[in-house]
Amino acid sequence: MEKNPDRRCRRKLRRNGARGGPEPVATTDQPKDSSDPTPDEASPIELAPVLVEDSIDSEGLRAKTQTSAGKMPLSVRETPQSVTVITQESLRDRQVFDLGQALELSAGVNQFSGTGPFGGMSSFGFSDVAIRGIAIDGYNDVREDGFINNSYFSVPDMAIYDRVEVVKGPNSVTYGRGSVGGLINRVRKKPLPEAQTDIELSVGSFDTYRLDLDTTGPVSSSNKIRGRLVAAYEDEGSFVDGVDSRRIVAAPSIAMDLGPHTRLLAEALVQRDRFTSNPGFPLVPRDDGSYRAPDISRSTFVGVPTQDGNDWSIYSGALQLDQDLNDRWLATLRLSGNKSRNEIRNDRYAYGIYDGYVSLGAGEFDIGNTIWSGELRLSGDVDVAGRKVKLAAGVEFSNNDYHRRGDYLPGPDYSLGLVNIYTGNFADPPAQALTDSYQFEGTDRNAGYYVQAQVHPVDRLGILLGLRYDRTDSSADSDTSGSSLRKKDDAVTGRIGLTYDLTGQVSAYAMYGQSFLPVLYSADQNGNILDPETGEIYEAGLKTEWLDGRLGVNAAIYRIDREHIPTEVPVPPGETPYSISSGLQRSQGAELEVNGEPLPGWKLSMAYNVLDSEYKDRNDPLYGAKPGGMADWQYAMFTSYELQSGKLRGLGAGATLFAIPERGVSPFQPGTLDGYERVDLHLFYTGLSDVELRLTIRNLFDERYVEGADRIGAYAQFGAPRAALLSMRYSL
Repeated sequence: MEKNPDRRCRRKLRRNGARGGPEPVATTDQPKDSSDPTPDEASPIELAPVLVEDSIDSEGLRAKTQTSAGKMPLSVRETPQSVTVITQESLRDRQVFDLGQALELSAGVNQFSGTGPFGGMSSFGFSDVAIRGIAIDGYNDVREDGFINNSYFSVPDMAIYDRVEVVKGPNSVTYGRGSVGGLINRVRKKPLPEAQTDIELSVGSFDTYRLDLDTTGPVSSSNKIRGRLVAAYEDEGSFVDGVDSRRIVAAPSIAMDLGPHTRLLAEALVQRDRFTSNPGFPLVPRDDGSYRAPDISRSTFVGVPTQDGNDWSIYSGALQLDQDLNDRWLATLRLSGNKSRNEIRNDRYAYGIYDGYVSLGAGEFDIGNTIWSGELRLSGDVDVAGRKVKLAAGVEFSNNDYHRRGDYLPGPDYSLGLVNIYTGNFADPPAQALTDSYQFEGTDRNAGYYVQAQVHPVDRLGILLGLRYDRTDSSADSDTSGSSLRKKDDAVTGRIGLTYDLTGQVSAYAMYGQSFLPVLYSADQNGNILDPETGEIYEAGLKTEWLDGRLGVNAAIYRIDREHIPTEVPVPPGETPYSISSGLQRSQGAELEVNGEPLPGWKLSMAYNVLDSEYKDRNDPLYGAKPGGMADWQYAMFTSYELQSGKLRGLGAGATLFAIPERGVSPFQPGTLDGYERVDLHLFYTGLSDVELRLTIRNLFDERYVEGADRIGAYAQFGAPRAALLSMRYSL
């Protein structure tokens, strides 16, 4: 018997309420589609697409539905592609700090650069992600509610998201330009029809303090207007000496029923970060071509902390208008704007290491992006030969204006001099004035037209087809050199996927898809922007559910071919660097994911993959190198148990295990880095009516390892030593 039914109801609303779009209207008075099964039939009743648009059932650790893979709500089982949905409950139970930590439970996905929890903020916000051994594009492949969203420097706080969906394999048919590796879609929290407020206070190691507010509910008495506000304040230190940060987040949203068939959703985000950055350290080469961390304390700041600090800001907004055309068709207009500004200053940091000596650099940068995007989509279904065909067609556009200015030290080597990393004083030699080194700006425009269809020609067989045409127009102008680059590209991409229900618990699928990714910055020896990167995938797998649907076990095998990869060619000092479109990179592997609640109180998530990824062209400068972030295998597991009865009901414990072997350091430099294993301990108590207590001890056994590395010569980051985070959540 439920001890606190009101509290359990609120917890369920938190799990299920934050949807991917406006709430569906009531279904009791909706006309019934003549093709729907009768209540006496074994198959479940399927609502018209107007009613379920963008809705997600994400209770627990196992989501049954996703929207990112095809811009139409499909169950995970009927999606002919590998998709990981990291639910709100998974994020909360693991006390997730950042996107990299969230992605650990997605098989074959690895954030291979960045600081990680308790590490502070990296100098340039490095947070590169590899999916199936392929580094994805930070502008086009890390999205927010499907929109292009700058995540290369300023990264929105995880508190504003309800879940993260990882779609593996190319998604050019759905989203246009993008990597063949896959796509990450972070889904915002949306207004709910029931009033609820969560206040969470967190304190942790290294002077970490944070306050979160999440409040939602009806604004009008008629419930036709609903609002939500997610806000956070964070003051965080770091295990690295001199590194700290302060963050303010405000993310309001409002949903309105403008009429019985018209709904409007408006969202905004303001985020401000002021911080002293953690520039990391260079890696030490070994004779076999691998690299390791230098033998220094994890708390050492290799350089001098910048006193003026760094100032980063994000301002974004989005509108979505849904219009029911009838009981089977929906028109959707979506608009988004995102503006980010990143002022970066590094007074002294290490770049390169030579026999224990590091070269001290300094730099000051101003980086900005303004992104506008929009989409007009028509979705619904028609009857063809007695079978329902789900359709989605639309037109999209995006415009990305960017600028970047950088000042370095004068001289050919941009260095203050060499200092011994083990015994030297990083404040010596004396500082020098910076000089204007480069300044450039550019524009990237994209327009795409797509159509998708899903049909079941026979009861057990589903077919998903997609076709898209894209046009891009890219420009880059350098105020320093006076050069001007222009490039127009277009492409037609397609996808076909099949699903077949072998039994009531097991479905098999197969898919083929193509990708198209225009090049923005890389130019050949003649100064021309390179041709677009292309790719294709062949994938097959099984999607299963057991124990009355409480546990999902999914497996996949795949082969990905990636071609025309922009690769910088090494040149002698003083010569102008240039790039080439290198040859084939092939990734092939297998994945296994398990998610659910096998027994009452026992939660389990597991992700395991094996992978072989290599550059196949012998003329490629990276031939034989392990791609950045790629490892031969990767394993992660989260499990917990909560007592279900007795005086200690609500008390629980769990653990997260993450393990990765030797992996590639960088997507543009050859070399490998040692792997590591990490264990986190989770303790929690949910037995009080309105309060949840959670304690996470990260890196329980205090392993010393490198969390991430963007390149060999700089910006490598240690993982945090043993650290604790205690949170108290109060629900009104």
